[in-house]
Amino acid sequence: SAELTEDQLLLLLESLDKKIVPQQLKLVREHVSKGKKSLGAETGLLSFSQEEEGEITTAIFEMSGVTLRKDGSAVWTGEAFSAVAALYVSLYILHLLS
Repeated sequence: SAELTEDQLLLLLESLDKKIVPQQLKLVREHVSKGKKSLGAETGLLSFSQEEEGEITTAIFEMSGVTLRKDGSAVWTGEAFSAVAALYVSLYILHLLS
């Protein structure tokens, strides 16, 4: 079973503080549903208004084994799916509680 790292949990707290959890949840949901297809830049990292928000999101994804590209596409490692599933559940619960 996949678990989030301590660094990911700290970034999730920062995401909660910056109120970007709904955007991150949407991004995870869209990447999982689209698989390896490109989402388009307007759906990806460019949807974050502040550069720091995009950097936090990029870091959380990379720690889960997914590299987000500015064009909206993502590169998944072999072990990424279970890590992204754990990230999705965490974001979903934070979103419900906030």
